[in-house]
Amino acid sequence: MPENAGSSHGTAATGGTLVRIARLAAGSVVLALVATGCSSGGDGGGGGDQGGGDATVRLALTQDVDTLLPMDSNVGDNIAVLDVIYDGLVRYDPQTTEPYNYLAEDISTEDNVVWTIAIKEGTTFHNGEPVDAEAFARAWNYAAYGPNAMENNYFFERIEGYDAMQGDYEVSEDGEVTVNEEPSADTLSGLEVVDPTTLEVTLNGPFAGFDTMLGYTGFFPIAQACLDDIDACATQPIGNGPFQVEQWQQGQSLTATKFEGYTGEEAPNFDRIEWTEYSGSSSWPDFQAGILDTGTPPPAEWQQANADPDLSTRKVEVAGAALTYLGFPLYEGEPWTDVEFRKAISMAIDRQAVIDAVLPGQGVPADSWVVPERVPGGVAGTCQWCTFDPDAAKQALEAAGGWPEGETLTIHLGTDETQLEYFQAIGDQITLNLGIPYELDPSPDYFARRAARDFSGPFRANWFPDYPLNENYLGPVYGGGEPDEGNTSFGYYNEEFEQLIAEGDRAADLDAAVAKYAEAEKVLAEDFPTVPISFSQVTVFHSDRVSNVVLDPFSGSVKLRLLEVA
Repeated sequence: MPENAGSSHGTAATGGTLVRIARLAAGSVVLALVATGCSSGGDGGGGGDQGGGDATVRLALTQDVDTLLPMDSNVGDNIAVLDVIYDGLVRYDPQTTEPYNYLAEDISTEDNVVWTIAIKEGTTFHNGEPVDAEAFARAWNYAAYGPNAMENNYFFERIEGYDAMQGDYEVSEDGEVTVNEEPSADTLSGLEVVDPTTLEVTLNGPFAGFDTMLGYTGFFPIAQACLDDIDACATQPIGNGPFQVEQWQQGQSLTATKFEGYTGEEAPNFDRIEWTEYSGSSSWPDFQAGILDTGTPPPAEWQQANADPDLSTRKVEVAGAALTYLGFPLYEGEPWTDVEFRKAISMAIDRQAVIDAVLPGQGVPADSWVVPERVPGGVAGTCQWCTFDPDAAKQALEAAGGWPEGETLTIHLGTDETQLEYFQAIGDQITLNLGIPYELDPSPDYFARRAARDFSGPFRANWFPDYPLNENYLGPVYGGGEPDEGNTSFGYYNEEFEQLIAEGDRAADLDAAVAKYAEAEKVLAEDFPTVPISFSQVTVFHSDRVSNVVLDPFSGSVKLRLLEVA
């Protein structure tokens, strides 16, 4: 998704221009699950269908969920909840990350421009409305209409007619939209409902990976009754998945119950889900006390948890896909535009020491911009200046002209407590190995300031993919800028990079596209506009009340459709 941020991968809109914002690393976002009345181990308590009772799973949400609209949801917890409330055209294999058709009967194209989507017959929303071609078309049109200010708006920019739907508008910090100029269209000209089970999509240019995108939350269908009362639907969604929302007390709890009319293949073996919100890693004591069935320890208790001989046998780990990296305000000029300076900062950071100090077991040092092996085209080692080498860092700093005496390096970031600790450790490395003093600038308005280019120094950034393709780490983050201004987030622009992304989009098949995107990453590696720090590593401990605990390869959350309750 973007930037998981201490927040969201979202878009900010100003004057009708969509500003991509990289999302928060979801590696630290974990769903804690509980079997009713159970302890963290042993027998007793109700975790499943025992004595004829309903099987309930309890989960802990570790970040605020502010909406349940699929087209407006782009952070780990929203997506994890919606994954059981809605079904999409495509789902992803949690082991291989490969997409497979779900509501789609078939997705085909002859030229990678016009795509024909055949939708399975006979499925319905929870209110009985049919899940048909029109259900997808209405959802995509609503998301693509600029003044609706949906976070997933930009996912539809590849579809013909998108630009005509943007107009000129501004979004305030509290979400109020001011329209300066109405869009000239309110539907995507590239969407055609051929018949109830056939949707034809015409892109504004070839893109071999279009079908790979379609499992993302932003492409879910929407019931007409939902659009008729969009505010109500944001808190009481009318889904089409195996569970339906029963009650949501925002900031406190969210309850969902099994939808008895569900006909899909992937339905969990439990009947009820109860989510409760926790702050940060504060759910760990409840796991230890036997209240929760899964949990991830805070850094201070990581070693003890892993040394526990019983607990260590109930541990699930997966290599995550979220990248934490350091951005630079290239739009501010020197020293940020000097690649030697950026090399110096990168080689001065002992990534493993930072991880061990703040997030032990929850990250691995990054030496690439695309996660290795987890998505097509991802390989390790594309970043030649991501190896800790303090001597080479000093030489690079000298080549850049050094750091001004008496000046302090400001590192900008949000207010998330873990991220503050993480980037303090990074700043300490820079001071220790380069002698550059630093200060942190935590701001609750981080994303608005980033979109406004209001940074005077390096800044924290994160990204985890919305779909399994190396392009998703590259084009949306570094592409689309103007030659003179660069892209919004960094001020980066490289004509060769743009050309290679475009050639990948126009490739005849996905393998050829992936190869072109990989070439684009090499250009990025040479320019070195950002500094990769770490990829997420997700670890969850669980009790013997739950089994088949499978973690999402993108967000790190538990795949609830696969979870089994005893």
